[in-house]
Amino acid sequence: MKDAQWYPGTMARAAGRLQKDLRLVDLVVELIDARAPVSSRNPELERISKNKQKLILLHKADRGEKEINSRWLFYFQKRGLQAALSSVQVPATVNSFLEFLKRQKTQLRGSRFKRPLRLVIVGIPNVGKSTLLNYLVGRAAARTGDRPGITRGRQWVRLLAGVELLDTPGLLPPLLSPEAVFPLTAIGALPPERADQQQAAHWLLQRYRERGKMSVLLERYGGLEEDAPAKVLAQIGTSRGCLLPGGKIDLERAAALFLADYQGGNLGSLSLELPPQL
Repeated sequence: MKDAQWYPGTMARAAGRLQKDLRLVDLVVELIDARAPVSSRNPELERISKNKQKLILLHKADRGEKEINSRWLFYFQKRGLQAALSSVQVPATVNSFLEFLKRQKTQLRGSRFKRPLRLVIVGIPNVGKSTLLNYLVGRAAARTGDRPGITRGRQWVRLLAGVELLDTPGLLPPLLSPEAVFPLTAIGALPPERADQQQAAHWLLQRYRERGKMSVLLERYGGLEEDAPAKVLAQIGTSRGCLLPGGKIDLERAAALFLADYQGGNLGSLSLELPPQL
């Protein structure tokens, strides 16, 4: 990472505010990326919400591998955590999620309480919180985009009768482990200026080679040779016309294009992390 100590002041203030807001909520929905469930969990969010009822949503599961998604669900459930899968095409999961909330309302609030069930969706930047919220409420209630950290403020949204949701900005941990930097860059959780795009592209290309999925890249870019990641990236740059004056390959642009293709689901399903052995 270009600056391993980087932690924006806005993110630090948001973390402090969230800790206060958690006193007002009954349920924490932690959204993580199904392709990188370890790296996309913020230990600070786990710490400050440890005494709250929690649901872990493994989002973008349709861009991860089904068998590995199932293993992650089993892993969390064996640890006593409620977990479920959510996809980029979230309408398919909205009804089941709302039914879950209705059950939680009955279990956590009961009929004796008049105030709504209050929940909060938390997670790292660009994991899909705002998009999920928009589908849940059926309107553009929160700004969305593909740039990390686009949600700036905090807002309560009425989901259904007796259920209110607090949307919050994405929060990265104050310090990132070296092991998390490449997965987070690959899924688009780190701003491009904060990570080495070429190194992340090399790392991701190596994952495709190790998992025997190079055919997906051949179909997408054509004419690739199964060679070292640096050479494959150069071939991607050539095939996509990423050229500088004089015909030199623009490797930064090629890396950004390749990462964007992965993040957008254009390169098939590939999980980046496997669950630990139980």
